Amino acid sequence: MSITPNFRTEVNFTSKFEKNNHSKQFLLIGSCFSSEMSHFFKKYCFGFLNPYGTIYNPISLAKNLEMLVNNEPFSKRNLTTNNGVYLSWNHSGKYYNNNPELLLEKLNSEQENTFKTFKNNSTLFVTFGTSKLYELKETNEVVANCHKNISANFNTRRATINEVVNSWKTILKKINNKVIFTVSPVRHIRDGLIENNLNKSILLLAIDQLCKEFPKKASYFPSYEILIDELRDYRFYSNDWVHPSQEAKEFIWRVLSNNIFSQETRKLNLEIQKIRSSLAHRPKFGINDDYLSFLNNTYQKIIELKTRTPNYTWENEINNIKKIIN
Repeated sequence: MSITPNFRTEVNFTSKFEKNNHSKQFLLIGSCFSSEMSHFFKKYCFGFLNPYGTIYNPISLAKNLEMLVNNEPFSKRNLTTNNGVYLSWNHSGKYYNNNPELLLEKLNSEQENTFKTFKNNSTLFVTFGTSKLYELKETNEVVANCHKNISANFNTRRATINEVVNSWKTILKKINNKVIFTVSPVRHIRDGLIENNLNKSILLLAIDQLCKEFPKKASYFPSYEILIDELRDYRFYSNDWVHPSQEAKEFIWRVLSNNIFSQETRKLNLEIQKIRSSLAHRPKFGINDDYLSFLNNTYQKIIELKTRTPNYTWENEINNIKKIIN
């Protein structure tokens, strides 16, 4: 009897994750990989927030989480200016305004919504991108983003394992939320691959220590190992040869889903996928009776699914169908 060979080295890890369903809410924070995963949480109708924008280093993430835990608002001391535009040292560059008061209003409105989700026993999905830090010379504080200020204003260094662990221990001691740590599989090649690997190693070792010290709260999902070791082929990368391709992201999502969702939830995700496929369908012969009947059936399925996806409104999908059938 012939046995089909397995032409890849699979990442084996012990799943210690809580099995979640669509009633659960999630906070996804960290590098761009958290943002990429948030697209899947939206696609499959989970309740989630992706606050602060893209933040790569674990120290800035810990600062923001500590402010969140303490329900502390952002103030003018958190802001900087660049060519008359105000930005936040705690956020990515997508948050800006010519008026500091309006910017703070936006930041603190998001912080209030994030705090509500956090207090609702949400699960935190935290992606560390790099241990490279930028410290503002004026205050010696680590910033989340340099916002194109001149390099002379900053010192750069690599965080230590203890520094990362201690910053997150403070948070994990205060919260009851489950935290899923992962390391972004995106290589930071600006400083070279050797430096990238050194930076990633700090993150991996720090997370390992946190998971050992807080086994009931913290767990590790191996996004980094799945792409780098299991999918080790350039066909799983986008055109820059650094970021994962859509196929790779979908593969990682499937592995994540199999570990953090219940079997019933995964079945519901398949039903949602069918609805998404139906909504993407375009009639070959225009809007006729058959297509209108098809849309009505899809609409009824969505109404039924609404009760099973309490953190998703389906408002856009329903309105798009009504524009055609009414």
